[in-house]
Order: sequence, then C-alpha cells, then structure tokens
Amino acid sequence: MKKVLLAIKNVFMAILKGELLLRMGVDKYFIHIAYTFLLFWLIILYSMMVQGTLAKVEKNRSAVNDLKINHSYKTVQLVSLGRLQTVEDLLKEHGSDITLPEKPADKLGD
Repeated sequence: MKKVLLAIKNVFMAILKGELLLRMGVDKYFIHIAYTFLLFWLIILYSMMVQGTLAKVEKNRSAVNDLKINHSYKTVQLVSLGRLQTVEDLLKEHGSDITLPEKPADKLGD
C-alpha cells in the first residue's frame, strides 16, 4: 500500500513540475500531442462559432415570419380598400360629400 501511495505522490509531483511526459518517455511525441491539442481547441472554437451563427439564423427566421404575417395583413387591408363600394362607405362614414362621378370628365382645352 505504501508503494502505491508513493507512486501516486511521484506522479502528482511530476505533473506539478511538468515532468510527467519526460518520465513516461513520450517527450519525442510532444509535437504530436501539442498538434492534437490545437486541433481539438480549433474544433471546439469552430463549433461555438457555428452555434452562434445558428442562433442568429433562428432569430432572423422568426423575424422574417413575423414580417410575412404583417405583410399578408397589409395586403388584405389594401385589397379590401381597393373595392369601390368600400371606398364610398368610408367616405360616407367620415362625412365627406365626395361621391362617384355621374358623367365623364369634361375636356377643358387642347
């Protein structure tokens, strides 16, 4: 049991001193380990950037859907106002004396 505790203490001390890789004999693979760490770091960074972009896309998609609904509502209002009878009713409702012409417009001059 004492040997196990001593081994754990040695490993812990080697980690603190930065000698663990040297003691394990993998110092010749240090470049590969550093390269792998860099690749993992880049993958994590890239996935965070993609996640941020997807969040923006989802927010913009929601805004576009709201604008489509608003556009459809405005189109329906415009079509309903385009009818002649509706315009006449609105004019009467607001107390206007304007009505549809009873005869064609006169030509004033050449």
